[in-house]
Amino acid sequence: MLGRHRRGFEALSSGQHPAPSRWIYLASIGKTAPCVPVGPWYNTRAVSSIEVVKKAIEFRNPEYVPVELVEVPGIWDDYGALPRDQVTAEFLPLQDFDAIQAIYSWVFDEEGKSPRGDRLRRDEWGCLQRVPVGGEYTYLVIEEPLKNWDSVSRYRFPEPGRADAWFEEIRRSLERYPGKFINGFIDPGVTLVALNLRGYEELLIDYYQNMDRVRYLFDGIWEYQKEIVRRWKKAGAHAVSLYEEWGTQDRMYVSPAWWREHMKPFYKRVFDFIHREGLYAGMGIDGFILEILDDLKEIGLDILDNRQPVLLGIDNLARAGGGRLCIKASNDMQLSLPARSPEEIEREAAELCEKLGAARGGGFMGLVFRWERIQLPLENVLASYRGFRKAGRRKVGRSDAG
Repeated sequence: MLGRHRRGFEALSSGQHPAPSRWIYLASIGKTAPCVPVGPWYNTRAVSSIEVVKKAIEFRNPEYVPVELVEVPGIWDDYGALPRDQVTAEFLPLQDFDAIQAIYSWVFDEEGKSPRGDRLRRDEWGCLQRVPVGGEYTYLVIEEPLKNWDSVSRYRFPEPGRADAWFEEIRRSLERYPGKFINGFIDPGVTLVALNLRGYEELLIDYYQNMDRVRYLFDGIWEYQKEIVRRWKKAGAHAVSLYEEWGTQDRMYVSPAWWREHMKPFYKRVFDFIHREGLYAGMGIDGFILEILDDLKEIGLDILDNRQPVLLGIDNLARAGGGRLCIKASNDMQLSLPARSPEEIEREAAELCEKLGAARGGGFMGLVFRWERIQLPLENVLASYRGFRKAGRRKVGRSDAG
Protein backbone atom coordinates (compact mmCIF):
# COMPACT_ATOMS: atom_id res chain seq x y z
CA MET A 1 0.00 0.00 0.00
CA LEU A 2 0.89 3.46 0.25
CA GLY A 3 4.49 4.46 -0.15
CA ARG A 4 5.78 0.98 -0.78
CA HIS A 5 5.61 0.79 -4.58
CA ARG A 6 9.01 0.10 -6.10
CA ARG A 7 7.87 1.19 -9.56
CA GLY A 8 10.37 3.44 -11.39
CA PHE A 9 12.82 3.61 -8.47
CA GLU A 10 16.06 3.29 -10.43
CA ALA A 11 15.17 6.17 -12.76
CA LEU A 12 14.09 8.28 -9.83
CA SER A 13 17.21 7.65 -7.78
CA SER A 14 19.40 8.53 -10.76
CA GLY A 15 17.99 12.04 -10.71
CA GLN A 16 16.51 11.77 -14.18
CA HIS A 17 12.92 12.39 -13.06
CA PRO A 18 11.17 14.20 -10.20
CA ALA A 19 10.68 11.72 -7.38
CA PRO A 20 7.09 11.13 -6.25
CA SER A 21 7.14 11.38 -2.47
CA ARG A 22 5.68 7.95 -1.76
CA TRP A 23 8.61 6.23 -3.50
CA ILE A 24 11.27 7.76 -1.25
CA TYR A 25 11.55 5.08 1.42
CA LEU A 26 11.73 1.94 -0.66
CA ALA A 27 15.23 0.75 0.10
CA SER A 28 14.99 -0.06 3.82
CA ILE A 29 12.16 -2.22 5.03
CA GLY A 30 12.19 -3.93 8.42
CA LYS A 31 11.60 -7.58 9.15
CA THR A 32 8.29 -8.99 10.24
CA ALA A 33 7.74 -10.51 13.63
CA PRO A 34 6.79 -14.17 14.02
CA CYS A 35 3.22 -15.10 13.23
CA VAL A 36 0.95 -14.59 16.22
CA PRO A 37 -2.51 -16.03 16.87
CA VAL A 38 -5.31 -13.57 16.24
CA GLY A 39 -8.98 -13.78 17.17
CA PRO A 40 -11.92 -11.39 17.09
CA TRP A 41 -11.32 -8.05 18.75
CA TYR A 42 -13.95 -6.12 20.65
CA ASN A 43 -13.55 -2.73 22.29
CA THR A 44 -15.92 -0.86 24.50
CA ARG A 45 -17.07 1.36 21.60
CA ALA A 46 -17.20 -1.23 18.79
CA VAL A 47 -20.91 -0.80 18.20
CA SER A 48 -20.56 3.01 17.83
CA SER A 49 -17.30 3.25 15.88
CA ILE A 50 -19.03 3.33 12.50
CA GLU A 51 -21.28 6.21 13.52
CA VAL A 52 -18.36 8.15 15.04
CA VAL A 53 -16.39 7.85 11.79
CA LYS A 54 -19.39 8.98 9.75
CA LYS A 55 -19.83 12.00 12.03
CA ALA A 56 -16.15 12.87 11.53
CA ILE A 57 -16.42 12.64 7.73
CA GLU A 58 -19.58 14.77 7.72
CA PHE A 59 -18.39 17.37 10.28
CA ARG A 60 -21.15 16.40 12.72
CA ASN A 61 -19.19 16.90 15.96
CA PRO A 62 -18.08 13.32 16.66
CA GLU A 63 -17.71 12.28 20.29
CA TYR A 64 -13.95 11.80 19.80
CA VAL A 65 -11.38 11.63 17.00
CA PRO A 66 -11.64 8.21 15.36
CA VAL A 67 -8.49 6.24 14.56
CA GLU A 68 -7.90 4.08 11.49
CA LEU A 69 -5.38 1.24 11.65
CA VAL A 70 -3.55 -0.15 8.62
CA GLU A 71 -1.69 -3.23 9.83
CA VAL A 72 -4.69 -5.13 11.12
CA PRO A 73 -4.00 -8.85 11.71
CA GLY A 74 -5.94 -11.00 9.30
CA ILE A 75 -6.38 -8.06 6.88
CA TRP A 76 -2.98 -6.53 6.08
CA ASP A 77 -0.87 -8.52 3.60
CA ASP A 78 1.81 -6.02 2.52
CA TYR A 79 0.82 -5.98 -1.16
CA GLY A 80 0.56 -9.74 -1.24
CA ALA A 81 4.01 -10.24 0.28
CA LEU A 82 2.85 -11.51 3.70
CA PRO A 83 0.36 -14.02 5.05
CA ARG A 84 -2.43 -11.92 6.56
CA ASP A 85 -1.80 -13.04 10.13
CA GLN A 86 1.94 -12.40 9.95
CA VAL A 87 1.74 -8.85 11.20
CA THR A 88 4.05 -7.19 13.69
CA ALA A 89 3.22 -8.69 17.07
CA GLU A 90 3.51 -5.32 18.76
CA PHE A 91 0.33 -4.16 17.01
CA LEU A 92 -1.79 -6.59 18.99
CA PRO A 93 -2.22 -4.18 21.95
CA LEU A 94 -3.74 -1.58 19.64
CA GLN A 95 -7.24 -2.98 20.00
CA ASP A 96 -8.97 0.35 20.52
CA PHE A 97 -9.43 1.59 16.96
CA ASP A 98 -12.45 2.59 14.91
CA ALA A 99 -11.66 1.98 11.25
CA ILE A 100 -9.81 -0.64 9.24
CA GLN A 101 -7.84 0.15 6.12
CA ALA A 102 -8.25 -2.94 3.95
CA ILE A 103 -6.29 -2.90 0.70
CA TYR A 104 -6.92 -4.58 -2.63
CA SER A 105 -3.82 -4.52 -4.79
CA TRP A 106 -3.74 -7.42 -7.23
CA VAL A 107 -4.30 -11.10 -7.80
CA PHE A 108 -1.31 -13.02 -9.09
CA ASP A 109 -0.08 -15.96 -11.06
CA GLU A 110 3.16 -17.25 -9.58
CA GLU A 111 6.01 -17.50 -12.10
CA GLY A 112 8.76 -19.18 -10.13
CA LYS A 113 11.97 -17.66 -8.79
CA SER A 114 14.73 -15.46 -10.12
CA PRO A 115 18.32 -16.83 -10.15
CA ARG A 116 18.94 -15.32 -6.70
CA GLY A 117 15.67 -16.70 -5.31
CA ASP A 118 13.39 -13.67 -5.61
CA ARG A 119 9.72 -14.46 -6.05
CA LEU A 120 8.34 -13.72 -9.51
CA ARG A 121 4.63 -13.08 -9.95
CA ARG A 122 2.43 -11.69 -12.72
CA ASP A 123 -0.55 -9.57 -11.75
CA GLU A 124 -3.90 -9.47 -13.51
CA TRP A 125 -2.69 -6.52 -15.63
CA GLY A 126 0.10 -8.66 -17.08
CA CYS A 127 2.92 -6.87 -15.24
CA LEU A 128 5.73 -9.15 -14.07
CA GLN A 129 6.84 -8.28 -10.54
CA ARG A 130 9.88 -9.29 -8.56
CA VAL A 131 9.51 -9.62 -4.77
CA PRO A 132 13.02 -9.65 -3.24
CA VAL A 133 13.98 -12.53 -1.02
CA GLY A 134 15.85 -10.13 1.25
CA GLY A 135 12.88 -7.79 1.80
CA GLU A 136 14.81 -4.65 0.83
CA TYR A 137 11.74 -3.38 -1.02
CA THR A 138 8.21 -4.68 -1.53
CA TYR A 139 8.15 -5.30 -5.26
CA LEU A 140 9.62 -4.12 -8.55
CA VAL A 141 7.85 -4.22 -11.90
CA ILE A 142 10.34 -5.78 -14.31
CA GLU A 143 8.08 -6.23 -17.32
CA GLU A 144 5.65 -3.53 -18.49
CA PRO A 145 3.16 -4.89 -21.04
CA LEU A 146 2.56 -1.54 -22.78
CA LYS A 147 6.01 0.00 -22.62
CA ASN A 148 5.98 -0.36 -26.39
CA TRP A 149 2.67 1.15 -27.48
CA ASP A 150 2.64 -1.08 -30.56
CA SER A 151 1.60 -3.88 -28.18
CA VAL A 152 -1.71 -2.19 -27.38
CA SER A 153 -3.60 -3.93 -30.20
CA ARG A 154 -2.85 -7.29 -28.56
CA TYR A 155 -3.46 -6.17 -24.98
CA ARG A 156 -6.62 -7.15 -23.11
CA PHE A 157 -7.66 -5.55 -19.83
CA PRO A 158 -8.35 -8.12 -17.09
CA GLU A 159 -11.71 -9.64 -16.19
CA PRO A 160 -12.91 -8.52 -12.74
CA GLY A 161 -14.01 -12.05 -11.87
CA ARG A 162 -10.36 -12.86 -11.21
CA ALA A 163 -10.68 -10.97 -7.94
CA ASP A 164 -13.73 -12.86 -6.64
CA ALA A 165 -11.83 -15.40 -4.55
CA TRP A 166 -9.75 -12.63 -2.97
CA PHE A 167 -12.86 -10.71 -1.98
CA GLU A 168 -14.56 -13.77 -0.53
CA GLU A 169 -11.52 -14.34 1.66
CA ILE A 170 -11.32 -10.69 2.77
CA ARG A 171 -15.06 -10.66 3.51
CA ARG A 172 -14.58 -13.56 5.92
CA SER A 173 -11.57 -11.83 7.48
CA LEU A 174 -13.50 -8.62 8.04
CA GLU A 175 -16.15 -10.55 9.95
CA ARG A 176 -13.59 -10.84 12.75
CA TYR A 177 -13.96 -7.11 13.38
CA PRO A 178 -17.66 -6.38 13.91
CA GLY A 179 -18.65 -2.78 14.37
CA LYS A 180 -15.62 -1.28 12.61
CA PHE A 181 -15.77 1.22 9.77
CA ILE A 182 -14.25 -0.44 6.70
CA ASN A 183 -12.25 1.69 4.29
CA GLY A 184 -11.70 -0.43 1.19
CA PHE A 185 -8.61 0.79 -0.60
CA ILE A 186 -7.66 0.21 -4.22
CA ASP A 187 -3.89 0.52 -4.21
CA PRO A 188 -2.48 0.91 -6.81
CA GLY A 189 -5.11 3.27 -8.16
CA VAL A 190 -5.57 4.29 -11.77
CA THR A 191 -2.41 6.35 -12.18
CA LEU A 192 -0.17 3.78 -10.53
CA VAL A 193 -1.54 0.90 -12.59
CA ALA A 194 -0.94 3.03 -15.69
CA LEU A 195 2.65 3.63 -14.57
CA ASN A 196 3.13 -0.12 -14.15
CA LEU A 197 1.65 -0.88 -17.57
CA ARG A 198 3.28 1.87 -19.57
CA GLY A 199 6.46 2.81 -17.72
CA TYR A 200 7.17 5.96 -15.76
CA GLU A 201 8.95 7.99 -18.41
CA GLU A 202 6.63 6.85 -21.18
CA LEU A 203 3.49 7.82 -19.26
CA LEU A 204 4.81 11.26 -18.34
CA ILE A 205 5.59 11.92 -22.00
CA ASP A 206 2.10 10.74 -22.95
CA TYR A 207 0.57 13.22 -20.48
CA TYR A 208 1.83 16.07 -22.62
CA GLN A 209 2.14 14.55 -26.08
CA ASN A 210 -0.57 11.92 -26.48
CA MET A 211 -3.64 12.24 -24.29
CA ASP A 212 -5.52 9.74 -26.45
CA ARG A 213 -3.23 7.04 -25.05
CA VAL A 214 -3.72 8.29 -21.51
CA ARG A 215 -7.51 8.32 -21.87
CA TYR A 216 -7.50 4.81 -23.32
CA LEU A 217 -5.38 3.53 -20.43
CA PHE A 218 -7.26 5.34 -17.67
CA ASP A 219 -10.68 4.39 -19.01
CA GLY A 220 -9.70 0.72 -19.36
CA ILE A 221 -8.21 0.60 -15.87
CA TRP A 222 -11.21 2.36 -14.32
CA GLU A 223 -13.68 -0.04 -15.97
CA TYR A 224 -11.96 -2.84 -14.05
CA GLN A 225 -11.66 -0.88 -10.83
CA LYS A 226 -15.35 0.07 -10.94
CA GLU A 227 -16.06 -3.61 -10.45
CA ILE A 228 -13.59 -3.68 -7.58
CA VAL A 229 -15.60 -0.86 -5.98
CA ARG A 230 -18.72 -3.02 -6.26
CA ARG A 231 -16.90 -5.96 -4.70
CA TRP A 232 -15.73 -3.80 -1.81
CA LYS A 233 -19.34 -2.83 -1.20
CA LYS A 234 -20.41 -6.47 -1.11
CA ALA A 235 -17.55 -7.20 1.30
CA GLY A 236 -18.96 -4.66 3.75
CA ALA A 237 -16.98 -1.49 3.02
CA HIS A 238 -18.36 1.90 4.02
CA ALA A 239 -15.87 3.87 1.91
CA VAL A 240 -13.70 3.15 -1.11
CA SER A 241 -10.45 5.02 -1.65
CA LEU A 242 -7.99 5.00 -4.52
CA TYR A 243 -4.30 5.60 -4.03
CA GLU A 244 -3.07 7.95 -6.73
CA GLU A 245 0.21 9.66 -7.59
CA TRP A 246 0.46 13.29 -8.63
CA GLY A 247 2.97 14.99 -6.34
CA THR A 248 6.70 15.28 -5.86
CA GLN A 249 8.23 16.64 -2.68
CA ASP A 250 7.75 20.29 -3.56
CA ARG A 251 5.33 20.41 -6.52
CA MET A 252 3.00 18.45 -8.70
CA TYR A 253 4.69 16.68 -11.58
CA VAL A 254 2.05 18.04 -13.93
CA SER A 255 0.80 21.60 -13.88
CA PRO A 256 -2.39 22.26 -11.88
CA ALA A 257 -3.92 23.71 -15.07
CA TRP A 258 -3.21 20.47 -16.96
CA TRP A 259 -4.63 18.43 -14.08
CA ARG A 260 -7.81 20.50 -14.00
CA GLU A 261 -8.30 20.20 -17.74
CA HIS A 262 -7.68 16.48 -18.04
CA MET A 263 -7.99 14.78 -14.65
CA LYS A 264 -10.65 16.75 -12.80
CA PRO A 265 -13.45 15.51 -15.09
CA PHE A 266 -12.07 11.97 -14.85
CA TYR A 267 -12.04 11.93 -11.06
CA LYS A 268 -15.50 13.45 -10.93
CA ARG A 269 -16.70 10.34 -12.79
CA VAL A 270 -14.82 8.19 -10.28
CA PHE A 271 -16.30 9.90 -7.21
CA ASP A 272 -19.79 10.02 -8.71
CA PHE A 273 -19.69 6.27 -9.30
CA ILE A 274 -18.52 5.54 -5.75
CA HIS A 275 -21.29 7.74 -4.37
CA ARG A 276 -23.93 6.00 -6.51
CA GLU A 277 -22.84 2.77 -4.87
CA GLY A 278 -23.74 4.33 -1.52
CA LEU A 279 -20.14 4.70 -0.34
CA TYR A 280 -17.90 7.53 0.80
CA ALA A 281 -15.24 8.45 -1.78
CA GLY A 282 -11.65 8.68 -0.60
CA MET A 283 -8.24 9.25 -2.13
CA GLY A 284 -4.78 8.57 -0.79
CA ILE A 285 -2.28 11.01 -2.24
CA ASP A 286 1.08 12.22 -0.97
CA GLY A 287 3.49 14.89 -2.09
CA PHE A 288 2.85 18.59 -2.53
CA ILE A 289 -0.68 18.59 -3.92
CA LEU A 290 -2.18 21.59 -2.13
CA GLU A 291 -3.11 23.27 -5.41
CA ILE A 292 -5.75 20.67 -6.28
CA LEU A 293 -7.33 19.97 -2.88
CA ASP A 294 -10.12 22.49 -3.41
CA ASP A 295 -10.78 20.92 -6.81
CA LEU A 296 -10.99 17.44 -5.29
CA LYS A 297 -13.51 18.61 -2.71
CA GLU A 298 -15.52 20.40 -5.42
CA ILE A 299 -15.93 17.21 -7.47
CA GLY A 300 -16.98 15.06 -4.54
CA LEU A 301 -13.99 13.81 -2.55
CA ASP A 302 -15.13 12.96 0.98
CA ILE A 303 -11.88 11.80 2.63
CA LEU A 304 -8.28 12.75 1.89
CA ASP A 305 -5.77 10.18 3.17
CA ASN A 306 -2.50 12.04 3.71
CA ARG A 307 0.69 10.90 5.42
CA GLN A 308 2.70 14.10 5.00
CA PRO A 309 0.75 16.76 6.92
CA VAL A 310 3.86 18.63 8.04
CA LEU A 311 5.15 18.83 4.47
CA LEU A 312 1.84 20.29 3.30
CA GLY A 313 1.29 22.37 6.41
CA ILE A 314 -1.34 21.43 8.98
CA ASP A 315 -2.96 24.86 8.73
CA ASN A 316 -3.11 24.50 4.94
CA LEU A 317 -4.87 21.16 5.28
CA ALA A 318 -7.35 22.70 7.71
CA ARG A 319 -8.33 25.22 5.03
CA ALA A 320 -8.58 22.66 2.20
CA GLY A 321 -11.91 22.50 0.46
CA GLY A 322 -13.06 25.62 2.24
CA GLY A 323 -12.30 23.90 5.53
CA ARG A 324 -14.85 21.18 4.77
CA LEU A 325 -12.70 18.36 3.42
CA CYS A 326 -12.28 15.49 5.88
CA ILE A 327 -8.59 14.84 6.42
CA LYS A 328 -7.37 11.43 7.54
CA ALA A 329 -3.75 11.99 8.47
CA SER A 330 -0.91 10.26 10.23
CA ASN A 331 2.04 11.87 11.86
CA ASP A 332 4.30 12.91 8.99
CA MET A 333 5.82 9.72 7.55
CA GLN A 334 8.94 11.52 6.32
CA LEU A 335 9.57 14.48 8.62
CA SER A 336 8.34 13.12 11.96
CA LEU A 337 7.85 9.37 12.41
CA PRO A 338 11.36 8.26 11.34
CA ALA A 339 13.43 10.49 13.61
CA ARG A 340 11.54 12.56 16.17
CA SER A 341 11.12 11.58 19.81
CA PRO A 342 7.95 9.85 21.05
CA GLU A 343 7.10 13.00 23.01
CA GLU A 344 7.34 15.11 19.85
CA ILE A 345 5.19 12.58 18.00
CA GLU A 346 2.48 12.82 20.65
CA ARG A 347 2.53 16.62 20.51
CA GLU A 348 2.21 16.56 16.72
CA ALA A 349 -0.71 14.14 16.97
CA ALA A 350 -2.38 16.49 19.43
CA GLU A 351 -1.89 19.42 17.03
CA LEU A 352 -3.48 17.41 14.23
CA CYS A 353 -6.45 16.53 16.43
CA GLU A 354 -6.97 20.14 17.47
CA LYS A 355 -6.48 21.96 14.17
CA LEU A 356 -8.03 19.39 11.84
CA GLY A 357 -10.68 18.02 14.21
CA ALA A 358 -11.81 19.91 17.29
CA ALA A 359 -11.46 23.37 15.75
CA ARG A 360 -13.61 22.35 12.76
CA GLY A 361 -16.34 20.36 14.49
CA GLY A 362 -15.03 17.12 13.05
CA GLY A 363 -13.44 16.45 9.70
CA PHE A 364 -10.44 14.54 11.03
CA MET A 365 -9.38 10.94 11.52
CA GLY A 366 -6.06 9.80 12.94
CA LEU A 367 -4.14 7.23 10.90
CA VAL A 368 -1.68 4.76 12.44
CA PHE A 369 0.68 2.55 10.42
CA ARG A 370 4.19 1.17 10.41
CA TRP A 371 4.64 -0.51 7.01
CA GLU A 372 7.42 -2.66 8.49
CA ARG A 373 9.92 0.10 7.79
CA ILE A 374 13.14 0.64 9.65
CA GLN A 375 12.45 4.39 9.30
CA LEU A 376 9.33 4.14 11.42
CA PRO A 377 10.47 3.02 14.88
CA LEU A 378 7.90 1.07 16.84
CA GLU A 379 8.09 3.45 19.81
CA ASN A 380 7.07 6.31 17.52
CA VAL A 381 4.22 4.35 15.99
CA LEU A 382 2.90 3.58 19.46
CA ALA A 383 3.38 7.24 20.43
CA SER A 384 1.33 8.24 17.38
CA TYR A 385 -1.46 5.93 18.51
CA ARG A 386 -1.33 7.24 22.09
CA GLY A 387 -1.28 10.83 20.88
CA PHE A 388 -4.36 10.44 18.72
CA ARG A 389 -6.24 8.62 21.46
CA LYS A 390 -5.34 11.04 24.24
CA ALA A 391 -5.86 14.28 22.36
CA GLY A 392 -8.81 12.92 20.42
CA ARG A 393 -10.72 12.18 23.62
CA ARG A 394 -9.67 15.18 25.64
CA LYS A 395 -12.11 17.63 24.05
CA VAL A 396 -15.04 15.63 25.36
CA GLY A 397 -13.46 14.75 28.70
CA ARG A 398 -12.77 11.12 27.94
CA SER A 399 -10.11 9.15 29.72
CA ASP A 400 -6.61 9.24 28.25
CA ALA A 401 -6.26 5.53 28.87
CA GLY A 402 -5.92 3.22 25.91
